[in-house]
Amino acid sequence: MPIGFNNIIVWRHAEAEDAYIELGESDMARALTAKGQRQAKRMAHWLKQYLPKDTMLLCSPAIRAVQTAEALNHKITVNQVLKPGASLQAILDDLTSLESPKPNVLLVGHQPWLGQLVTHLTGFSDAELNIKKGAVWWLRLSLDQSSAANPCYNVIAVQAPSLLPN
Repeated sequence: MPIGFNNIIVWRHAEAEDAYIELGESDMARALTAKGQRQAKRMAHWLKQYLPKDTMLLCSPAIRAVQTAEALNHKITVNQVLKPGASLQAILDDLTSLESPKPNVLLVGHQPWLGQLVTHLTGFSDAELNIKKGAVWWLRLSLDQSSAANPCYNVIAVQAPSLLPN
């Protein structure tokens, strides 16, 4: 079964504190820095202008991702599959299995799976893409080039918080 969303918007979490794993700190507990909070607010303001009302927001369980998503003031569904280090196949399987009446999804998560997802959905599977912290990539289903078995998405917008007004 293919992924069934008209729009897939990916949002990488904003800048977060460094993790000191060797000191016992959890990567999942890393919070946004002050700069990250500003990045999230700027990007949320931009998203609010364009995000379709019928968008489902799925978020990684990592604190930095949840804090990024909270800036949008939208209903958040924390999805354990979207954790740091998730495999592209796990993400694809999860998106394929979703039974949602909403045709649009916003995913808040992490590298490298966000970049892998974008390259896979746009047909550049062997390319490497690094999505910058706090940035959004907006993909829309291409009706011209898609088949039911192998949908293809076009990039319709890329926005970085550094390009937005304070």
